[in-house]
Amino acid sequence: MRVVGQPCNVMSGADISLIHQSALRILAELGMEIQNEQLLTALADFGLRVDQTEQRVRFPPDLVERFIADVPKYDWERAEPHVGGSAGVFHGLYHDPVTRELVPWTEEALAFYFAMPRHLEHVNPVAHMLGCRLPVPAPLEPLYERYYCWKYGAGDSGTIHLDELCPYVLRLSEALADELQRPLKNVFHATVYLVPPLKLGRHEAYQVAYFWERGLRVHIGDMYLMGATAPVTMAGAVTLNLAEQIALSILDWALFGEKRLHIGCGLGAIDMRTSIYPYGRPEIPITNMMTIQLARFYGVSGGGHSGLPDAKLPSAEAGAQKALSAIPTLIAGGRVSIGAGLLSIDEVCSPVQMVLDNEFIGALKHLAKDFEISEATIGLDTILEVGPGGHYLDTDHTLRYFRDEQWQPTIWSREMVGPWIEAGSRLDADKARDVVLDIQRDLEEPSGMSPALEREVLRVIEDARRALVR
Repeated sequence: MRVVGQPCNVMSGADISLIHQSALRILAELGMEIQNEQLLTALADFGLRVDQTEQRVRFPPDLVERFIADVPKYDWERAEPHVGGSAGVFHGLYHDPVTRELVPWTEEALAFYFAMPRHLEHVNPVAHMLGCRLPVPAPLEPLYERYYCWKYGAGDSGTIHLDELCPYVLRLSEALADELQRPLKNVFHATVYLVPPLKLGRHEAYQVAYFWERGLRVHIGDMYLMGATAPVTMAGAVTLNLAEQIALSILDWALFGEKRLHIGCGLGAIDMRTSIYPYGRPEIPITNMMTIQLARFYGVSGGGHSGLPDAKLPSAEAGAQKALSAIPTLIAGGRVSIGAGLLSIDEVCSPVQMVLDNEFIGALKHLAKDFEISEATIGLDTILEVGPGGHYLDTDHTLRYFRDEQWQPTIWSREMVGPWIEAGSRLDADKARDVVLDIQRDLEEPSGMSPALEREVLRVIEDARRALVR
């Protein structure tokens, strides 16, 4: 028996058909703007409809239909629910566990934050960083991103930013490949993003083409803001997202020979008062569930952005917002990864919140696990033996099953209010802070980078500094 991962249909068959047909029209009539002649030529040679003057590639409906029919299928009936968490460092501030203040990043804080997940049961031990949060020259930020991530055992996010950085990113990747004695294509990591919909801009397209002609793949990501970069309605935003997900998958097929389709969803609704991209709103789980139902319809994998808050500090708001998007997405069968430690729309990284999120992920994993229904688990003989008015605390049945059947929290409350008051009336965030301070006090983390690799990385960064920083 499993509580999560069952079909959760929020749309009718007619709804799905309308979205599908609308996505086909978007792909055929609008297509995608790609501002790079080299890529457009390659896509035309592949058989797509290309207009070099408009810098537009269009996707004929019959090709799209064949592509969807031919991609490897995802077995939703046998799929195991996935719950995890990852610690990422993005733009913004560090929530200092000692002073409890929001402060700028230091290298010491960064190294500690990267080390934290290695001490938590349910968070991916490899943290990651987007850009570089330390005070470095802006043009060199993607290079320093890799340097500090590799130095402290984290994963870089593959940013490039400037076209002029491509040769230096390549040199760093070659140095890492030599260090690890692995093929370059297996260690190379780079990502660009579509900011406006259906448009791979000049710089992003150049970066894709630069590495493509060298046999390396740049991942193309996207996120939509309903009411700004996507229609304000959930139906319109999900349709546009579907079209773009299919388009990006066909580009991967044409450029890199990878024929697969995963329908992801990174939809949020613009706050019409402040223009922010809020994470802790109900539109996110609804569009995730719609997208997962579409993925089931096509027989491919799918999921959505979830487990992130707008709250500025560890709080009830933060927990509620993370749960609001994570639980419905998980119930519908989507892969859920909690942004462990993240607050304020990725603006704040909090070690205290990371411990709280580790606890929440543990609870979600229990929600997602299989439970057995059998004669043994029903325990009919025990029920008949205990009889009316009895209890089950001292039965062999309880002793045998309680550890598997019951989740055991470490931070959340396990006492009534009287003992809680006597113990100091401490909240979950107080307990989490104690865990953080214990880890911080005993931490001894070796460097994740050899001296030889560090020298080469710094040499490349210095070359880029002389060329690009005025």
